[in-house]
Amino acid sequence: MDARITKQRLGNLISYDWLKMLVTIVVFVLVLVLLFTMTATRPKNTQEYSIYAYTDLTATSSFTNLGDTLEERDVLSYDILAINSESFAGNNYASATYSARRAAGQGTVMFITDNPVYETDDNGDYVLDEDGNRVLASNSELYNFAMGMAYSADTRSSPAVYDTQYYMQLCEEYLVQFFGDDWADSDALDGATTPEQSFSRRNDGDKRYKTEEQRAQGIADERERLLKLRGDYLAVSAAFEDGTFSHTVYEGTRSDGNGGTETYSSALGIDVGGLNGLKNLLYYTDSEGVRTTENVNLSILYNNYLDGSDLCFETVSFLRYLLDTYKE
Repeated sequence: MDARITKQRLGNLISYDWLKMLVTIVVFVLVLVLLFTMTATRPKNTQEYSIYAYTDLTATSSFTNLGDTLEERDVLSYDILAINSESFAGNNYASATYSARRAAGQGTVMFITDNPVYETDDNGDYVLDEDGNRVLASNSELYNFAMGMAYSADTRSSPAVYDTQYYMQLCEEYLVQFFGDDWADSDALDGATTPEQSFSRRNDGDKRYKTEEQRAQGIADERERLLKLRGDYLAVSAAFEDGTFSHTVYEGTRSDGNGGTETYSSALGIDVGGLNGLKNLLYYTDSEGVRTTENVNLSILYNNYLDGSDLCFETVSFLRYLLDTYKE
């Protein structure tokens, strides 16, 4: 047998060893990636918060970076693990994109304008009906988007958004569970439900809370979540009282179930356009070419997986952020 080491044999050996090393490295990396994927905490849909801007609004870089900003400032609770923002302006497939997002259960809130268009005459004056009211030429984007599809105590079929008045009512009822009937005057967590109970029903089995120490920290974070939500709700309620925020309410008619019709009202969004600094986040350009946020609303998108969830009311904290950041 010829066992001499030749240049050719040495080269073949080295090439073969390098190939084995390369394959070993690749396999090792793949194993690490697989282990990370299996052990990493993946956000549930209830733990994601997505902020949209409709096609009628122009988003600034602050909106693009809004998710990072909210995370850095701890605006939302510890249990929101993913925050993102998306603008549909300038997207030729905006409707399809939005529909795809919603079909996938994505989207928490959306900025949208409430600017109905009224008929004018040749002089540019509004055309009035026999009662002296302006004649409507076309409904607002908010109306077209949400009218007849607002989730409330008596309207629950095929909802697209929350009736915002009902949403605030639900949040208050939620706070009563933890703080009792005197929730507005006392921050004592002496209600029928404890932070330990709400933490356990949501996070039992969560990989972040394997040890007793981790669970203790989680329960402490849950207490802080509830206390913060209470404070945020009180601040937002005060903003409604002083007129900074307002509910955008429309009236409509529907079947009364007995062959007739009845009048109903829906709060389709929260008018946040009175925040003078909001144009630093997003805006639209009016007929005079001026950037404005007048009549910009925040609609609260309805997701059945959030209905009754502890994390349903994160938007109250987002409203508090808007109030503190953009009221000048």
